[in-house]
Amino acid sequence: MTSPSLHRRPLLVTGVPRSGTTWLARLLATAPGTALAGREPMNPRGRQYALGGTLDAWTRLREPTAGQRRRLRAAYRGLNPWVYSRYGARQYAAPLPGTRVVVKDPCALLAIGPVAQITGAVPVLVYRHPGAVLASFRRMGWRPRVDEVRELLPGLAPADADPATELASFWAAMHTAALADLDQVPGAVVVSHSELAHSGAAGGERLLDAVGLRASARTAEELTKEGTRVTVAAGRLHDFDRSPQAVAEAWRADLSPEDLDIVERIAGPTLAALDLTRLQLPG
Repeated sequence: MTSPSLHRRPLLVTGVPRSGTTWLARLLATAPGTALAGREPMNPRGRQYALGGTLDAWTRLREPTAGQRRRLRAAYRGLNPWVYSRYGARQYAAPLPGTRVVVKDPCALLAIGPVAQITGAVPVLVYRHPGAVLASFRRMGWRPRVDEVRELLPGLAPADADPATELASFWAAMHTAALADLDQVPGAVVVSHSELAHSGAAGGERLLDAVGLRASARTAEELTKEGTRVTVAAGRLHDFDRSPQAVAEAWRADLSPEDLDIVERIAGPTLAALDLTRLQLPG
């Protein structure tokens, strides 16, 4: 792939579900000249797009069809209204020349290389501590789709594993695969959700500069807001009224020491690898 200028490439925000991809995509979309497509192009759940109904599970997308390639290009150029939603921003501007489209898609986590090659997108991988993801999955009543990725990834826990072990092995395997893909993509960025949440306006400027965007007053406001709530209701998908710092730290009160020990023992090496790869932020 001939890589266009960083300042013209669309952006893919990805990560394990419940890692803050929606928040990060909205943060990037505070930059001038951006548009956020609110729906996840590769999400096979519910009424999501699933590349035009061609996906029904997690995929590595090693051999995309011609139709899947067309749908990906259209989504990342802002030309496909099927990937617009209420979580988007300035979608009317997405198809206009000079607009940088931001696409949020956790389901692209295992297909970072193919998606970047097809669309020219700059991947931005956001990660949270596996304990935070476990706590968020529990609040939503979710379990990781280990059955879908067992044949795609090594190191997954057996089918009868306890929930903490299952989530930790899923988290580690997904991020290990993503890190290997990111090595092959020029300009890719890895960012710690917790570090960004605590880095204030200076952290936002550093991140946006790393992907060729310019921070705005809205960028600083999002990273420094105090918020109106500390907790969030069970089953609620998003709550943008909380401060970034509250979101980053609230999980610690919801996890037992035993669960924390399990996730750190299993996923600790992968977490350390992500920490070494991450974009360094001020703070």
